[in-house]
Amino acid sequence: MVGRVEWAEQAAALYERVHQQYVGGARKLESLINELIGEEEGINYLTATARAKDPESFLAKAAKPHPDDPNRPKYEEPLEQITDLVAARVITFLVEAVERVCEVIEEEFEIVEHTDMGAHTRAQGVFGYASKHYLVRLNAHRRELPEYAVLKNLTMEIQVRTAVQHAWAEFEHDIRYKLDIPPDRKPEFDRRFLLAAALMELADNEFTEIDRLYRELAAAAPGKSPRDLNTPILTTYLTRRYPDAPHAKTNHYAWILGILARMGVTTEEELTELLTGIDSFAVQAAMTHRFPAGTVRRLDDDLLAARGTAYIDLFPDEERRQKILRGRLKALGRAGITEA
Repeated sequence: MVGRVEWAEQAAALYERVHQQYVGGARKLESLINELIGEEEGINYLTATARAKDPESFLAKAAKPHPDDPNRPKYEEPLEQITDLVAARVITFLVEAVERVCEVIEEEFEIVEHTDMGAHTRAQGVFGYASKHYLVRLNAHRRELPEYAVLKNLTMEIQVRTAVQHAWAEFEHDIRYKLDIPPDRKPEFDRRFLLAAALMELADNEFTEIDRLYRELAAAAPGKSPRDLNTPILTTYLTRRYPDAPHAKTNHYAWILGILARMGVTTEEELTELLTGIDSFAVQAAMTHRFPAGTVRRLDDDLLAARGTAYIDLFPDEERRQKILRGRLKALGRAGITEA
């Protein structure tokens, strides 16, 4: 009979031979998530990364004993049962963005399992780790696409948390799993991590409140036209125009500034004149966005409503974007906002 450790070593040797396939799968997953939450939904987030489990880490996990029999391996089929061979992590600035990212994941992937770590700790009446954990598979449509062949039958892990939560989780993991804490010192570590977790929740709440205060001030601030458009000025302008819309990533503001420059719109005064008569609420009502559009997406839609096909013509070499814009223009036409 093959022993547990020998079994794990055999599985690890097989994993090492196919490891590069999982590395390629991780790149695909990372690209897909960035496309879904960034390019398509315009969510403001810090990073979205994915990695393939390294062979050494795989061996350590595959060698774990079965809880009922230490002579047996915990995973009879490690390559099938270990669910983080490809894993992704999305880190946001605000809790609000965590919820939006989770909506996208639940819409775009087949959910195998979902764990809300924050809900678990709150149910216990304590502070602690507040990440959202998903085990997912590609949806039926993507499983049939050749570009996702490496991920077709794979269960993957996706974690979503704020930057503050991420810092706490990484440091806590570093201490607890890399140091054999003596039993008599464990309560002290537990108490201090609990205190840090409480401060972490307070920090996330304060960032949310700061964001609310910023929106309030931006909405009340009078426009000072003409002013040359740049990222800070455009951010404030769009927050004032779309007070309920989530913020976009900084590079998205730079992207839309480039489009405005191509249109010859370089000042607040010119942008205001261009958007005069555009009912942004009606524009959004006509659209079929699955989630609330961010500030840059809202402007993108309003510019399409203002310029119609002339706006689409700004992107002669971007076939995918032209197709998306034509679909939106048809939606505006059906609503009677512009000609399809």
